[in-house]
Amino acid sequence: MNCQKVLQYLEDKIDMDHLDMVEKTIEDALSYKKVDFIPLSVTFPQTEFQALPYVEAFNDMESMFYNELVSCINTVCVKDYSLLVARSNYGVGTLPSLFGLKSRVVQSTNLPWVDHVELNEIKNIISKGVPDLDTGFGKRIIETYEYYREQLSHYEKCNESIKLYHPDLQGPFDVAHLMWGADIYMAMYDSPGLVHELLSLVTETYIEYMKMIKPYLNDERGNDYSYHWGTLYRGKIVLRNDSAVNVSKGMYQEFIQPYDERILEEFGSGSIHFCGRADQIVVDMAYTKGNEAMNFGYMDNVQFGEEYLNLLKKPFMEKNIPIINYHLTQEEYKNYKNTFDTGITLKTSVDTYEEAVSILRK
Repeated sequence: MNCQKVLQYLEDKIDMDHLDMVEKTIEDALSYKKVDFIPLSVTFPQTEFQALPYVEAFNDMESMFYNELVSCINTVCVKDYSLLVARSNYGVGTLPSLFGLKSRVVQSTNLPWVDHVELNEIKNIISKGVPDLDTGFGKRIIETYEYYREQLSHYEKCNESIKLYHPDLQGPFDVAHLMWGADIYMAMYDSPGLVHELLSLVTETYIEYMKMIKPYLNDERGNDYSYHWGTLYRGKIVLRNDSAVNVSKGMYQEFIQPYDERILEEFGSGSIHFCGRADQIVVDMAYTKGNEAMNFGYMDNVQFGEEYLNLLKKPFMEKNIPIINYHLTQEEYKNYKNTFDTGITLKTSVDTYEEAVSILRK
């Protein structure tokens, strides 16, 4: 593991003109402007550098930086429509850690999980209000970004093109779910007032912590876009709503949407992500005040493809809500019928470098 070797490799390979073109094309696509080619990110198993097991990155910021840099290799090799980014990556437990909750790596190659607490501790957390933001991962995340910035400063093109983007703060309901566990779903019926108190606290903590770390990032592109997950997103933050897929439309509107809107209002605008499908709330979520784009995490056991795009097309196009890095299998991409010919960026994965080059020439 040698960050300098990866940095020098990237420095030699980065094509600034290509990255400028990619940014402009993505901006046009996300603004529903006509594009000659729908931006496509292609992943393939590169062999130049191998990522370390996540558990090593979790315990050592140099190893974490190495893994973040390795994730940029595909982009400079194949010159697809991805961008170069890095983040302080301590997982979904970042915000819960500020309240004293612990994260643990269950499997060495997987991101960590959070050990939730029981009802009495939830009440205790609420009674204390917004926590000390230097506790848990709070200070460590800032130190990690400072380390990244110092390392990047010795490589001109890397320093300019590798954007440091905000860590995974999830969204208010996701954080509350991580803290309380599955019992929060029953509490939405049995103790709705307490759930709202927790969500209010998490929302204010999210806002305060995001404001604290923003000066250490360079993830904003003007007022309308931000760098995140290897591409551009609309707005200045990306909220996660994975836990929301389990709730009804009415519960979503009561317990989730208002708190998302509070955060989006504070930062001007943003985008929303969730994994899988949530057909019962996806349009409501897309129409959240302050939301300007959607991203859907791909899952092998869920039907996506153009079938899902056909479901989304009318409501999304009516409000010019773009879809970011929509995953298509290699076969689905080859047969893509341009359900969206703009207002979307795409993502696929292939087995070899040669296949990646070929698919980009479609």
